[in-house]
Amino acid sequence: KDFIQAKYDFIDEMMKFGGIEAGVDAGAKVLDVGCGFGGTSRYLADKLGPKADVTGITLSPNQVKRGTELAAERGLPNAKFQVMNALEMDFPDNSFDIVWACESGEHMPDKEAYINEMMRVLKPGGKFVMATWCQRDDRVVPFDKKDKRDLRFLYEEWTHPYFISIEAYAELMDATKMMGPA
Repeated sequence: KDFIQAKYDFIDEMMKFGGIEAGVDAGAKVLDVGCGFGGTSRYLADKLGPKADVTGITLSPNQVKRGTELAAERGLPNAKFQVMNALEMDFPDNSFDIVWACESGEHMPDKEAYINEMMRVLKPGGKFVMATWCQRDDRVVPFDKKDKRDLRFLYEEWTHPYFISIEAYAELMDATKMMGPA
């Protein structure tokens, strides 16, 4: 399979994981946090249909411009893009039925603000799906020199501020009291 199909398959798996279905969520208001140039936003807009409203946010005006161009080329007026800081969103509380975050968490310098903002804009009972790079939980078995060296390489090579564990993300989400038990 080619790279693009593999990406679409990954989005489909994330949709299944998050309980997102075209028939059920056809009119959903969706937020794609850290959308880049909007590949996932466009795919979701197409998959969920014309009644869905998909908004992608990124810090880059160039990504917004390109995402908007590509959405227009593909006839997807329900995919829109905005320059916005994911750590200080302009949206009102409870704005979105679905909050989607794919490979954006690793770029966030404040993981707590990242989670808090996504939970703030998610409607009660809404669907939240996130895939992000994590490190293992080092509270029981601390990182050794090799672990620290490997993490430092990833931070420097990919310019990520830092990673946290799945457990730490779960604790941040639990602290918001917005999500039910896992």
